[in-house]
Amino acid sequence: MFKRIFFLFVILAVGLLLRVNQLSQRSLWADEFFTFFQSSGHAVKVKHFLSALSQAKEPRLIAAKEIKAFMKNDLRMRIGDVSRGLLEADTHPPLYFWIISFWIRVFGDSAQGVRSFSVCIGLIAILLAYGLGRCLFDEYTAFFCAIFVSVSAFSVRYAQEARSYALVIALGLLASFFLLRLEKENSNRDALGFAIVNALGIYTHYFYIFIACAHFFYFTAAWHKDTPKLNKFYLAFLSSLALVIPWVIAVMQRGYNFDLAEWIFGYPGLKCKFYYLVTGIARYFYIFDLNPTAALLSWIFSWALMIYMAVITFKGAFQKYRRQVLFSLCMFLIPLCGMLFIDLLQNGALLQQERFWAIPFLGFIPLSGYSLSRLFLKKRPLVYLVLTAMVISSFLVSRIQFGPAPKNLTLWINQESKGKKAGVIIYNIRSAVLSQAYYLDDDIYMLPVSNPLQLQEALKLACRSMDKVFLARYYHRTDSILMDQPFMEIQDIGEGFRLKTSLKRDDISVTEFVRQAAN
Repeated sequence: MFKRIFFLFVILAVGLLLRVNQLSQRSLWADEFFTFFQSSGHAVKVKHFLSALSQAKEPRLIAAKEIKAFMKNDLRMRIGDVSRGLLEADTHPPLYFWIISFWIRVFGDSAQGVRSFSVCIGLIAILLAYGLGRCLFDEYTAFFCAIFVSVSAFSVRYAQEARSYALVIALGLLASFFLLRLEKENSNRDALGFAIVNALGIYTHYFYIFIACAHFFYFTAAWHKDTPKLNKFYLAFLSSLALVIPWVIAVMQRGYNFDLAEWIFGYPGLKCKFYYLVTGIARYFYIFDLNPTAALLSWIFSWALMIYMAVITFKGAFQKYRRQVLFSLCMFLIPLCGMLFIDLLQNGALLQQERFWAIPFLGFIPLSGYSLSRLFLKKRPLVYLVLTAMVISSFLVSRIQFGPAPKNLTLWINQESKGKKAGVIIYNIRSAVLSQAYYLDDDIYMLPVSNPLQLQEALKLACRSMDKVFLARYYHRTDSILMDQPFMEIQDIGEGFRLKTSLKRDDISVTEFVRQAAN
């Protein structure tokens, strides 16, 4: 007992060290700012504020502090304000944002404060992985399931992000644990636990439905001849869906706006989808995006390792643990096939979005834990090498930005603007406008624009009243046009200004213009 607790403590300690590495130093990125203004209850105000700017004939100077107020913890706001913001101005279910709205009141609305929830949930996921491995296989496998989640670069990455994916993983593991306990003990308590957690998962992310489908398919296939147990599962499953009905009704009454999810659909091409299918699986082990060569080598090594582990370990697994392997494969393949189906049928970009790989990750955990545990008995030095490389990858992944991350270039703008009156012109997209304002000094102005005419007027206004003008452009990794427009590519603004510097970093470019007399 003491040895088990000690080993779990060491695994958790390693996981914690990897998850707090660079937690506050790394810039918040565009999607994380959605968490800020949605959880603060200001989403509706943000929508109306930016909509008014889009329709205005004349641009106006907006102090950065005015926009920052939308992302601050506001004790006057309630859960109802958060819910209304999600229904009117976003496409996400509410649970994560409800939690964060309370979390920031206790831990603050800094980057570290908001991200600390994902860190805590990521540590809980390590314990849940241990419990799942023990429930499926044995205690030896359970430790390796916990080790894999602790040091996986993918798991570390999403335990450091102020988004819902760490919570999705934890809820998926907990629901799976209740499901497996239900099939072993046929307990009403486990059926109730499964129903509640399954509903909470759907309240966290709509794509959690892929996990629910995997649970449904597995239990139906495994227990199709045991009618009483199957009926109990069906009752629990339907109860979980019934718990989601109030939110579904609210969404239907408001009218779900699929236009807000435009970045998912409209990206044809079969070749790229299978490319992301291959590289996405490899990223469960290693993420070495700081160097293209290292990234390629890590994909090759990951696939070689997975094939080797499958050949060495799974022959015995199918004989001894047929039902357990069926469960793991269902949890991995059904969500993966669901995403691939949407990508092929709807020209989607789900596989291209790394974060959605959190859904099939649940099935990959027990598969990897079992394989590593058996490989450890035969090829111990190889496992040490694999885990050491995973720790290195997880340590470095904290230095890799997710997407448009404004901190570095915004701090540069602040430095360049010292003692000068400065303005930042930016395309009027929520995630860009709020991201840019967050790190700006309070006395720097912003001019959001929505079309070429507004850009021309904004340039005239900025040139009349500013010493320095910065043009900020954000690039979405799926498609630049989602956050940027060609009319923002202007390199000569005239009006007595000259181009001084152009910088690009972290999926953002900034062009600096100064008055001719200024140096």
